Amino acid sequence: MRSLGREEEKVLQRIDEKELVELALAMGNITAPSGYEQPMADFVLEWLRTNGFDNSFQQQVAEGRSNTIGVLRGRGGGKSLIFNSHMDSEQGMPVRVGEALPSGPRAWIDEKRRIFGKAVQNDRGPMAAFMIATKAIRQSGIPLRGDIIMTMVVGEIGMGPVDEFQGSKYIGKGYGSRHAVAHGIHADYALVAETTDFGVTWIEAGAAYFKVTLRGRSYYTPRLPERGALKDNPNAIIKMTAVIHAIEKWAVEYEQKYTIQYPVGKMVPKVSIGAIRGGGPYKPSTSPDSCSIYVDVRVPPPVDFVTVERELREAVLSQGLGGEVECFMSRKGYEGKNVQPLVDAIRGAHEKVRGSEPPPVDTPETSMWRDINVFNEVGIAAATFGMPRKSAPDAEERFVEIKDIVDAAKMYALVALDICGS
Repeated sequence: MRSLGREEEKVLQRIDEKELVELALAMGNITAPSGYEQPMADFVLEWLRTNGFDNSFQQQVAEGRSNTIGVLRGRGGGKSLIFNSHMDSEQGMPVRVGEALPSGPRAWIDEKRRIFGKAVQNDRGPMAAFMIATKAIRQSGIPLRGDIIMTMVVGEIGMGPVDEFQGSKYIGKGYGSRHAVAHGIHADYALVAETTDFGVTWIEAGAAYFKVTLRGRSYYTPRLPERGALKDNPNAIIKMTAVIHAIEKWAVEYEQKYTIQYPVGKMVPKVSIGAIRGGGPYKPSTSPDSCSIYVDVRVPPPVDFVTVERELREAVLSQGLGGEVECFMSRKGYEGKNVQPLVDAIRGAHEKVRGSEPPPVDTPETSMWRDINVFNEVGIAAATFGMPRKSAPDAEERFVEIKDIVDAAKMYALVALDICGS
């Protein structure tokens, strides 16, 4: 086990467990889903200024959607580090245009020192960890050479404008981080703080969303023609069943064809049909003249979107029922370059805190989209790393253990000290 230096011990002694847990719970109970992040942005800005980060500010990405930025300036001559987490949560998202925000999220702690709440896990717990870590460095008085830049951003969770769901409220997948790097936020490295079971990866898949539509004819139920061949059925929903089976078959082939074994772990690009629309729920007496499904395709870095769309269209048309395929969101995946110093710092921090190398990263961690793609795209060497989400037989929901979030904060502090120097 690597031993801690004097300055490292001085910083870690200032990481307060009670303060960290209270911050994670407070942020985990703020209603601020994707598209409505401003309450979180304002809370974080107030916390930063209250805790001595006087030069903190917000970037208005869109109405009601602001990034919050906090900076701990170094004296110059050192490498700089971005900490990044997203403020948006899937909890409380409205499902219809104009609908009021439902209540949520909810975060709480039980007698076994477990923190529950999806917003804590994704992504406000890791955010709280690096906020407390950076505060501990500031309080220690240790003069860094490089800057620590905390970026609490909007719009990481995957959304894309489609149909009546238009405008900036429906933009996700790197929306806030992309705005940040396009408007003055730069550094040598970026650590995207997410739950990764303490594994580390600098490679992530891209993603593309597609709308697939079939046309039919509207009939009143008593006037439906005799049932015969599927292609002659006027009901677009019935026709879509064949297309769904074809896409599912293609999904298996796609996954096998484009799985990539990277040195850091295996990337398995999945395909999922996430939504379907057709007809009026209040009027099933009339068959729909159109039906649409909405498909999420994960895309490895070497694969282009044109290829993916072509293959999906071929699967749709293979049933002889026609069909329209429209891509309404696409974000490329990337493999980080020149990231080794950051990865070494993360591995060293894990060894100092836990006494071992980080565990291998799980396949889902390399096969999803995270905001490291934004930083790696613009040449800021980025990796993602953070605590686990756990489950247990006596818990209906997944949770974060207090020991894990505290250790994450310690590791983030050690990474910053290593990268930014003293």
